[in-house]
Amino acid sequence: MTRNRRASVGFTLLEVLVALAVVALALVAAMRAAGGVLDGAQRNLASVLARQCAENTLVEQRLLRVMPATGTGQQACSEGGMDFTVNTDVRPTPNPNFRRVALDVRNAAGWTVWSVVTIVGNP
Repeated sequence: MTRNRRASVGFTLLEVLVALAVVALALVAAMRAAGGVLDGAQRNLASVLARQCAENTLVEQRLLRVMPATGTGQQACSEGGMDFTVNTDVRPTPNPNFRRVALDVRNAAGWTVWSVVTIVGNP
């Protein structure tokens, strides 16, 4: 009777291995979810900083108080420790008192992070 009682106490090696496998799968899933959240947060930060670069470019243009010349341009912008390139495309509109300004903000890898198109009037 002592022998049967002793054999039923505790877990078998197979049960422990199955439990470890389940825990390992749960940890892998949690790590992937955390990585996805981190990637999303980094993309959001880059988007906010790129938007700030675009807004700064438009404000600089408005502060010059001159009608922007048509054509394309490019300038560097650094916000929050991240480097961006702001590509500007200025085109005429049917009304000569306005210009269409398109800004394309790219990160250091060359990917477009933020784009905006607006109309700038004659100051």
